[in-house]
Amino acid sequence: MTELKNENDERQKNTAFSARILLLITLCAAFCFVACASTSGSGAIPDWMTDYRTVYPDTQYVAQRGRADSEQTAKTEAVAQIARYFQTSVNANLKTSIQSVTSGDSVSETTTVVNDVDVMSQVDLFAVEYTDPYYFKKEKKWYCVAYIEREKAWNQYQPTVENAKNEFFSMKKKAETESDPLTKCSLYGKTWNSGKVFLEKLEYARILNSQKERAYSDDRKTVSEIPALIAGEKEKCTVYLNVKGDWGNVISSSLSKTLSDQGFKIAKNPKEANYTAHAEVEANASGNDPIAVMPSLDLKIVSRTGKTVFANQTKSEKKTIAYTLENAQKKSYPILAEECEKSISAELSKLIGK
Repeated sequence: MTELKNENDERQKNTAFSARILLLITLCAAFCFVACASTSGSGAIPDWMTDYRTVYPDTQYVAQRGRADSEQTAKTEAVAQIARYFQTSVNANLKTSIQSVTSGDSVSETTTVVNDVDVMSQVDLFAVEYTDPYYFKKEKKWYCVAYIEREKAWNQYQPTVENAKNEFFSMKKKAETESDPLTKCSLYGKTWNSGKVFLEKLEYARILNSQKERAYSDDRKTVSEIPALIAGEKEKCTVYLNVKGDWGNVISSSLSKTLSDQGFKIAKNPKEANYTAHAEVEANASGNDPIAVMPSLDLKIVSRTGKTVFANQTKSEKKTIAYTLENAQKKSYPILAEECEKSISAELSKLIGK
């Protein structure tokens, strides 16, 4: 009987102990739930959730809100929205500008965003900060705002603008000291390419702080004048064609058209020209009956002082076979002329920035 009583007492003690353990576990779980809920949407909804543009006014910030299934994805979506905004604004403004010119506790870090959905160009962002992500239980979604403080970003970005400006004016000065028209065209072409980079930096700057960007208005005008300077130098690029080894004037006619399309004036005699285009055509024939040819062109444009200012070598990759050399030339030279037109045009366009 005594043993039975002792056994019951022991069971009661174990039951009481188990109850205490269960209560402790329950309290701990409840505490953890409350703690987690306070950071995941059960607490007060942050102001930026309801109206982030009031919290981050456009006059002071570039801000966008992201919404996703996870904290990190919400942050990524927010900064991607900013990247899209920059990309769209810069491309639209820059395109208009170039066309006009042609016709007359957040962590601040450097972030590179590539939108793999729209496959848009890469956008380098800077001075990006984030709110603490917030979990909205009703939607089961995370929210986050990415923002750039305009004044802070301007202070960081202005040296980039100044570097682009200095490079542009340095190249422009180098072009101005050159006396040879074609070489000058080439240097102005490089200046123009540098100017387009400068304009792109200015468009980013305009988004950040349009008022301070206006200080560069005279520089924009200077960039816009470069195409006219190139055109002026092209007017001086008169060239006389001296073609050897042609057949039926095929290569001569093609070269005349190609150079004219690039802005050169074709002179009728060497005395009227500042340059002579020495072109030598080779049939590169092999065999006898039949004859196979793979013609080539060696072109050099030389100034009056004897300086070679442009050179191009083009060889047809297609072998032409005929029973006479004349027939082989008749078939192959138009092919060579077409290949030369593409090659020379591409190189001259790159040289003078067309």
